[in-house]
Amino acid sequence: MRKATRSALFDTPAGFDDPLEMLLGCHRRIERQLETLKRLHAHLESHTVDAEATTAAQSLLKYFSGAGENHHADEELDLFPLLERRITGADEREGFRALRAKLEADHRELNAAWARLRKPLEGMAEGLTRTLPAADVHAFTWGYAHHILIEETALKELFERWLDAGDREALGRSMAARRTPPPLA
Repeated sequence: MRKATRSALFDTPAGFDDPLEMLLGCHRRIERQLETLKRLHAHLESHTVDAEATTAAQSLLKYFSGAGENHHADEELDLFPLLERRITGADEREGFRALRAKLEADHRELNAAWARLRKPLEGMAEGLTRTLPAADVHAFTWGYAHHILIEETALKELFERWLDAGDREALGRSMAARRTPPPLA
């Protein structure tokens, strides 16, 4: 059972000093955005693109074009390679490699589904009449829900078992750097 944390109680993100909680917190924010997408899709079945739809589209675009991309990069560029280096034992390493391949394939499928949704959402964000194909909404929302379940089931245990304090600190620094805007010239 997950302990009640400051982030769970107050909905504030965990700090980069706790990268696992940061990743799990990102999952909660993704789930909220997926609910926004579902509500927007339902809203569009009986309404035109109005102020509410425009605001929802803007929120979705902002989240999945920024934090969503960073989340995948955190895993693929930092967490997965780090775990692969730390896991010992041929069988366990092979099991992790299969898991990693599955999660990275999920990321590609989610990115493709997002690409199909992004264009109509961009139009809606500008107040233009657009539709969201139900199949694309379903592929994106179901794909993420399934992906998050797999990640949280497997990665939390791997993270706890194989990563030490130094690994966690390095991971947190890398995650923070990814989100820090470059200095102005």
